[in-house]
Amino acid sequence: MSKHAKLWVRSRGMGRLLPQESNVSDLIQLLSDRDPSPWADFVGFVPDDVAREAKRANHADLLLTSDSRTAVVEVKLGHLMSTEQQEKYEMLPSWPDLYLAALSSDEVRLQVGSGRWGFLRLSELIGRWEQVDDQLARLIAGEAAGVLRAWDQMISGVFDVRSAKTWVPLNVLTQKFLARVVTRRIAQDLRDRGRLARAGVTSGGGLPLVQSWTPVRGEGSDRTFMAEVRWWETKPGGELRFGVDFNARPDQYEDEEVRRAAYDLARSMDVDIEFASLRDHFASERPDLAELLRRDKPSRPRARGEWEQVIVHGFEGAPLTGGKKNNRQRTSPDFFGDGALRFQAIAEIDFDRASARDVTDLVDCTLEYLASRQP
Repeated sequence: MSKHAKLWVRSRGMGRLLPQESNVSDLIQLLSDRDPSPWADFVGFVPDDVAREAKRANHADLLLTSDSRTAVVEVKLGHLMSTEQQEKYEMLPSWPDLYLAALSSDEVRLQVGSGRWGFLRLSELIGRWEQVDDQLARLIAGEAAGVLRAWDQMISGVFDVRSAKTWVPLNVLTQKFLARVVTRRIAQDLRDRGRLARAGVTSGGGLPLVQSWTPVRGEGSDRTFMAEVRWWETKPGGELRFGVDFNARPDQYEDEEVRRAAYDLARSMDVDIEFASLRDHFASERPDLAELLRRDKPSRPRARGEWEQVIVHGFEGAPLTGGKKNNRQRTSPDFFGDGALRFQAIAEIDFDRASARDVTDLVDCTLEYLASRQP
């Protein structure tokens, strides 16, 4: 990986303010107070008032009201609009017009089948105030819209085909919230391919990740192969983790049966859940992806402690000497993972060369590889 690649950086000025969704909503309210007329181009009316966090509308980011119409605008950047939040807005008795305002790539976040919602590109929305008569509003909008356009262009670039002039690799994403936006789009693209997928962050560090699963033969979503990509904190790039990931059956608790089933499947694929095997597979089937992966040290750790005791009793039922709490850091098989049901190997991804499209293909093709190797 390039020694010149950048780590996470702090923006300055407007670029530091805008990643906070509350700041974006405050800014839009300020612009609306100076001149509300741009709203007509987006919601079809000029509001008499633009309120923030209106209690009567589920604490909506922005509530636009006039004599005859109302509209709710939910602003999102680094966070998700959950299905629950979306449904609460749709159940408002006032039946307002509903809009999600976000970066361009987040249009895919609107739930399929909901015709109630419109999408507002933040760069276009705020950029409309660059054309008003109010000088202060024009200056503020110009500064903010310029930052938003740059973010839209950057995110679009990591999803472009490699031959496009606007193509850029993932290392241009030097702010965590931008990488989170990208992982959400990757997760949606994986779902469009028929995969189970989610975007999230690591516990503690808040590092972006995207996870995807495919059921093992004859099973459902509780017994799966898994592939995930995690961004790093202290050095440029990220890693691909791949292997087995089980859960307890619906309405059941984790027990010895599911722990042993997960471990036995991983053990039976000992050679396959290794970087060398995955690399050789890609070298034959997808050499473009093989070139993006590397691993200079073993792709799996050494075993520590008595894993059989964990299989039989679980971590809580297998305390360590002195009554110390047991966990994956103290007792582990020769696989990476979390808890007692996940068994993975790790390969490093070169973000100096990989794009979001490449990551989507890496995850999808890795799941296909694992499924094809199941005994």
